[in-house]
Order: sequence, then C-alpha cells, then structure tokens
Amino acid sequence: MKITRAGGFSLIEMMIALIVLAVLVAIAAPGLSDLIRNNRMLSQVYAMRAALNGARSEALAQRSFVTLCRSSDGASCIGEWEDGYIAFVDNDGDGIVDDPNSPAGDQVFIARVLDSDTLDIAFSNAANRVRFDSQGYARGFDGTFTLCDDRDDGGARGVIVTAAGVVRALDPNEPISCP
Repeated sequence: MKITRAGGFSLIEMMIALIVLAVLVAIAAPGLSDLIRNNRMLSQVYAMRAALNGARSEALAQRSFVTLCRSSDGASCIGEWEDGYIAFVDNDGDGIVDDPNSPAGDQVFIARVLDSDTLDIAFSNAANRVRFDSQGYARGFDGTFTLCDDRDDGGARGVIVTAAGVVRALDPNEPISCP
C-alpha cells in the first residue's frame, strides 16, 4: 500500500515566497507612482490643448472673439488657473462674461473646474487669458502655460499658444521651470 502526502507549501517556503514578493513590490512601487503622476500630468496637458483648440475652432466658426480664461466657478473669469477655466463666445471682446440671458450676452461653451490640490498652472501672458479673434489669431494673447505638480521642474509640462493661434505642447525634453 502506497501512502501519499498532501501537496502544498511548508511554512518556510511560504515565508520565503512572501519575502520575495515584498522585495519586488518595494522595487516596483516608486516606478508605478511616477507612471501615475506622468499620466495625470499628460491628461491635464491634453485637456488644456483641447480647450484651447476648441476655443480657436469656435472663434473661426462663429466669426467672433472667443476667450479662454481662468475660472473657479465655471461661469466667470475669477480664480486661478489651477481652479479651472472656461471658454466663451466673447461678443464684445472685453474678456468678461456678459449676462447670457441678454440678447448680446456671451455663451460659455467649455467649463472645466479642476479639483487637484497638487497641480499648479501659470500663464506667461500678463493679460492672463487667451482671446482668439474671428480669424483664429491670438495676437497679444500668446504665451506659455506651465503645468507643474509636486515634483516641481522634474515633472513640469508646457502648452504654447502662438500669436497665429497655433496650440502645441512643449516637448517633454525641453527644459521648463515652474513659477
């Protein structure tokens, strides 16, 4: 008669496997954290580019001024860039959202409110807004958006708006400084 033993791990083998697993997790965790941060930053850059390109397209389609400005409430140009931003058809070109219920009022068509405590956004133009004219130009409102997280210059990204209205992301290898 043959006696068979139940297969499985001994306590020693299980402890060694757990130690190996713990070492692998400790090695991989910092890389995974950087991957998540990079993807979050890239997502913010894509959203900013999409909003700027959408504002330019709307200016061309409506044959009117379109303004993109910082907004904390999603309805007016008040707050900081890291709070959010809005884009609206700016009928009189003054950079202020006029009452949308009046006949000559401005219509907000992009409203993005951000809730990130670790994101800082700065714009290099003193006007602190981007206004596209009816031909899609951003003359006088061109500049660079700098997006930074808690890694400071190491994870900084940039979005450039030219006077001709062209929007492009700064190459990640180009040096950029957080304000």
